[in-house]
Amino acid sequence: MDSDSILQGAVAYNTLREAILKGRLAAGSRLIAQRIATEMGLSRTPVKEALARLETEGLVARVGNWGYGVRTISLRDAEEIFEARLVIEVANALRAAERATEAEAAGMAKLLGVSRRYLKARELAEFQNASRAIHELIAQATGNTQLMRMFRQVNDLVVLFGMSLLRANPARAAAILTENEAIVEAIQQRRGDDAARLIRAHIENAHASFRATAATIRPAMAVF
Repeated sequence: MDSDSILQGAVAYNTLREAILKGRLAAGSRLIAQRIATEMGLSRTPVKEALARLETEGLVARVGNWGYGVRTISLRDAEEIFEARLVIEVANALRAAERATEAEAAGMAKLLGVSRRYLKARELAEFQNASRAIHELIAQATGNTQLMRMFRQVNDLVVLFGMSLLRANPARAAAILTENEAIVEAIQQRRGDDAARLIRAHIENAHASFRATAATIRPAMAVF
């Protein structure tokens, strides 16, 4: 594969992935390789390869004979995602409280500030991205590459339907910030048990919010 093909593939993948995770391509949106290639000014092959890669990551799915669509998270998917988050992120918080460097702890505090600014401006998509970046930094602070890998795999799916949840229940954003502040404080103070307890409560609160609003966010959710 020549360098131009590699570059085109990277452009197609990064552009599509960002559009999906930032909500510019909503759940269920049709993704037809030729149309995307024309819009991006690329050849069809790297776009097809990007879509195939996104399929393996769980962000898109094949639909009929015409191409792909942005993945629609089913109710069963969502329940499994919350269950996986409890296993992975509680472990992350406990280990991060033990192992976070001063720079990582400072980075969490900085991201809290970013989250506050986005919340004040009511920029929910940006707020969600900043909030999830805090959790990614917590995962990084464990120093455990396997925990980080598992977190990232689940996190993409959290982001995929998280924007729909916030739009359906924007009041949840303020609670997310308050909960993240308490989690970060516990990590900074090396209170591992408290950090684990707080992040568990955070995920359980998110789960309760999801259950209360799931019926209002179709077609972002599928019922099976």
